[in-house]
This record gives sequence, C-alpha cells and structure tokens, in this order.
Amino acid sequence: MAAKKQSFEKALARLEEIAQAMESDETGLEESVKLYKEGIEISVFCAEKLNKAQQEVTELKKTADGIFKTVAFDTENY
Repeated sequence: MAAKKQSFEKALARLEEIAQAMESDETGLEESVKLYKEGIEISVFCAEKLNKAQQEVTELKKTADGIFKTVAFDTENY
C-alpha cells in the first residue's frame, strides 16, 4: 500500500493494524519483516504530514501595544 496516496488518518489506522499483527503470535518472521518495512514507510509519511501541518498552524498573539500578530504555533509550551 503506497502511503503517499492515502490520508493521514488511513495511514495511521494501517500503522495500528500492522502493530497489532506484529504483536500477535500468528505472524511469521517473513511476514513480520514485510510488515515492519511497510510500517516504517507509513511512519515516515505520517511524520512528514504532521511536520507540514505544524508549519501551517499559526496562532494570534496580542502584543504589548494591543495589536494582534500572527506567529508560528509553539509546540514546546503545550
């Protein structure tokens, strides 16, 4: 499944499926390696989507003189 052609939500759901499959006793070594590779690809896709979304999110802050200014969202204070 090509991660680049799906939504973030579908990719995340697939990543959860992969994690559950790998945790089960029914998955053999070869299948686990295949799932691991797919999981890595999907996790990179999701990380890129999250980084892009974070860059796009902005917030308004009121300056000392009462003017609102748009600034980048600060994730370290949340």
